[in-house]
Amino acid sequence: MPVNENFVPKIQVFEPHRASLPPLIPYIKEFWTRRAFATELAKFNDKAEYLDSRLGKVWLVLNPLLLGFVYYLVVTIIRPGGTLPGLTRLDHLLIGLFTFYFAQNCVTAGALSITMGGRLILNQAFPRALLPFSCAIQAFQQFLPTIPVYIFILVAGKWAYPTTIVPGWTWHFLWIPFILICTGLTGFGLALVFATLNVYFRDTNKLLTYITRIWMYLSPVLWLPNSLRGHMKILLLVNPLGPVLNATSRVWVSGETLNKETLVGCVFWAGASILIGGYFFISRERDFAIRI
Repeated sequence: MPVNENFVPKIQVFEPHRASLPPLIPYIKEFWTRRAFATELAKFNDKAEYLDSRLGKVWLVLNPLLLGFVYYLVVTIIRPGGTLPGLTRLDHLLIGLFTFYFAQNCVTAGALSITMGGRLILNQAFPRALLPFSCAIQAFQQFLPTIPVYIFILVAGKWAYPTTIVPGWTWHFLWIPFILICTGLTGFGLALVFATLNVYFRDTNKLLTYITRIWMYLSPVLWLPNSLRGHMKILLLVNPLGPVLNATSRVWVSGETLNKETLVGCVFWAGASILIGGYFFISRERDFAIRI
């Protein structure tokens, strides 16, 4: 038979081993070389997720939007008053929810990526981290349509309620790509951790539903970052999404630049999530084919 130069047979033997890192430079090179695979997988999963829905991808915006209005009614009715005029609180809720859902989708979908991708793992040789990475790409693609919707609500709210605080176009918006990169990296790093845990403990995915709900309540989404006083400010530092959500509120709602504390927090959690999650995942990924 003619030899296909594009096909290189590779035999992999999976056997019990101690958790250890493979050679990282070849691993990272292969990961980067096969990034197109993760992108195409994200597109496929994105289409398949809403294939049976009449509204389709409209739910990407409709779901967090409806939740935003529900939480807004809860906050303004149960806890009336406050210092935010007009629809400023609604603006904070929406952009906080949109950003939080970006990270949450990275984590929840990434946690299932290994167990759901069992056939790929058993039949193909590739860096397994590409599967959670494709979930992070998909989460980002689902986040993008929420931005024009938020801007529309921002403008409409200012028109209907002139007292609503709307930051004008300033150079502070240049921080937005940085915030999104830190959010994506933090979500991807945490997805690596939970994807590994879900291989060994299948109840992880069920617990994750409650973990993310509590996580949202402890994050500056339903409440303002500047409402914390004294030692309570530690909630923003120990929360992996605390700094990026604080940065989101400062840029999108207040029109302010990032202070040093927020900037360091964003970089720290993004780097720590990737390093810890990467080590935890890559050092054990050779064990996945046996356990799934």
